[in-house]
Amino acid sequence: MVSTHLVTGFFAGAGLVSFLHLHDMAAVGLLIGATGGALLPDIDHPKSWLGRRIPFISMPIAAVFGHRGITHSLLAVVGLALALRYGLAQWQLVGTGWALVAVGVAAGYLSHIAGDFVTHGGVPLLWPVKRRFSSPLTFLTGGAFERLLGFALALGAGWVLLEHFAPEVLDYVLKHTLTVLRSLATFAVRAIGAV
Repeated sequence: MVSTHLVTGFFAGAGLVSFLHLHDMAAVGLLIGATGGALLPDIDHPKSWLGRRIPFISMPIAAVFGHRGITHSLLAVVGLALALRYGLAQWQLVGTGWALVAVGVAAGYLSHIAGDFVTHGGVPLLWPVKRRFSSPLTFLTGGAFERLLGFALALGAGWVLLEHFAPEVLDYVLKHTLTVLRSLATFAVRAIGAV
């Protein structure tokens, strides 16, 4: 599902923003790159969100390679990294904020492949070798587990960004949440004792 890939890319971007100690527009650029980059591998599927918007690219890729073919491989990751590096160098953008957008795109792309790796279909990491690789524990796409995973990743990304940008807000929320939970527990114990 497109929403799960978007959230996974955003989660990967949030982790990198925190890890790299980025702030302001650098953080925003990386997050946008990661979220958008998470959609790129499905360019090989004409009915995907991205494929429907640029069918003149999606349809030929799908016809030649099929869905979850080359675009879901390590070869594509290396190709993307080289293309981004070349593009940044050609436009003299190395060392600028655009380089962080490119890092985000690569992280989002990898997050998509990692997400598909944990599904029943797996991914052809070593394309052109036809063998598909998948995690020992997999799930069916489009089900309740995928929605729950997407929700958990969205919460995780929010947590990471709050911890990075506003740790005092997170401390305040946690402190008051614990106070409310203690009050509810005390009320429940008294209510049960009164019965």
